[in-house]
Amino acid sequence: MKKILILSLLAMSAGLLLALQLAKDPGYVLIAYSGWTFETSLFALLILIVLIVIALRLVYLLLAWLNPLRFFRSSNKNTNTQ
Repeated sequence: MKKILILSLLAMSAGLLLALQLAKDPGYVLIAYSGWTFETSLFALLILIVLIVIALRLVYLLLAWLNPLRFFRSSNKNTNTQ
């Protein structure tokens, strides 16, 4: 219980320090490739990366859950053990 409290306080402190730093200077990210440009603040890019990682994880879990081969493999394991 103490460990969770300490980790929560550390995470909130790090978030507060990051928010204060980003309020002073939000940063600037420019990505240019073959005539295309993408520019945003550092905070928006970090949020975008987190959302993409969450979306990819959800797609992976959905595909693993919908995988028809898992039923085939589980039925083969039962027949091979007899």
